Amino acid sequence: MTSILDDDEMLSAAIAGVPRIAEFIATVPAEERVRALEAAEKSYLETAHTLGYQEDAARQWVSTVMSRLQIEEDSHKLSPTSPS
Repeated sequence: MTSILDDDEMLSAAIAGVPRIAEFIATVPAEERVRALEAAEKSYLETAHTLGYQEDAARQWVSTVMSRLQIEEDSHKLSPTSPS
């Protein structure tokens, strides 16, 4: 089992990566975005489980991260320099 500090670092790294993931997803063709978002969600859920989160807590954390990811993705899609 990882230490609490390692867990915090992993969660912080996952959250810090949200803008980059959102930027990438915003460049994916529209018909593939749902699949890309599902892959991101699955990855975040696996991370939470790896850190020992129980299912309810893991899903709550993932829901929060995915909300942030979608907000970031929407802002990239609306950006005049981003491809649609």
